[in-house]
Amino acid sequence: MADLDEPIHVVAYNPVWADLGRDLVCQVSALLQGVPADVEHIGSTAVPGLDAKPVIDVQVGCRRADVAVVVERLRGLGFEHLGQAGVPGREYMRRRSGWPANVHVVESGGQLWEDNVLFRDHLTGHPDAAERYARAKHRAAGQASHLLAYSELKARTVAEIMDDARRGRAST
Repeated sequence: MADLDEPIHVVAYNPVWADLGRDLVCQVSALLQGVPADVEHIGSTAVPGLDAKPVIDVQVGCRRADVAVVVERLRGLGFEHLGQAGVPGREYMRRRSGWPANVHVVESGGQLWEDNVLFRDHLTGHPDAAERYARAKHRAAGQASHLLAYSELKARTVAEIMDDARRGRAST
């Protein structure tokens, strides 16, 4: 298995990310034909205007019983499976040929699914939160050149933004 802790860099928002995300969602959805699953573009590249690592993240929500089938089919698109990669309940896959991409396979409608969609939607609807997150990402990338340390350095900001997003959802 490849090393999860890969080099990272954060770059200015690129409008092509939206198209790449839509394309990958379509490819994954077509590949999973016959498997009940939802597929969405998530992560920073799904938030217009947000600086990010130039890696497209897609989330697949499916039944637990279908996870092995989903993982095996995604291998057909060149994704390598890295197991849960430190996140219980998620199967993490990545592809670094062509345009880099990650796929997160989670339980459909489960907490991970809901949190990832909520985080993306909150950042999209709250430019101040997106700017705060961008600053945290740049600070973290300036202090750490690899994924695990970078993720740890921005974890507090992510948790605070998630708390805000949950409070906002609860008040509507």
